Amino acid sequence: MEAYMPFVWIGLALLALLVEAGTSQMISIWFSLGALGGAICCIFTDNIVIQVFVFIIVTTLSLVLTRPIVKKFKLKNSEVKTNIDRVIGCEAMLTKPITKESPGEIKVLGDYWMAVSSDGSEIKSGTKVRVLEIKSTKLVVEEVYSLAK
Repeated sequence: MEAYMPFVWIGLALLALLVEAGTSQMISIWFSLGALGGAICCIFTDNIVIQVFVFIIVTTLSLVLTRPIVKKFKLKNSEVKTNIDRVIGCEAMLTKPITKESPGEIKVLGDYWMAVSSDGSEIKSGTKVRVLEIKSTKLVVEEVYSLAK
């Protein structure tokens, strides 16, 4: 009865790999490693309980040991950069003033954007500002101080 167990474990490993290939998440790769552990265990014992125990242990260990590494790698690669990031650090003139009641407006790289000051202060129209960050649909800016002021 136990002579076919290596094939069952290898079939389970292949099934887990097929499921993994069909997803964009790292979900079942650990089960395939556990199933390979169960298949290797068949060499040493015919006891199915021990094989299942090895499957559970190898799956759990591979999950615990590799999940943080995979998670860190996926977080680094999951950020989608857009061309709008290039406005950060640019300097432009304020075309409409920033007040406490409403955002101002600047023209950066040929496009008009709503702008708010980084510290909540009011900035007059015609003032040179630098883009610090993007929050929602507004650019966060600071006044550029020059020696000519």
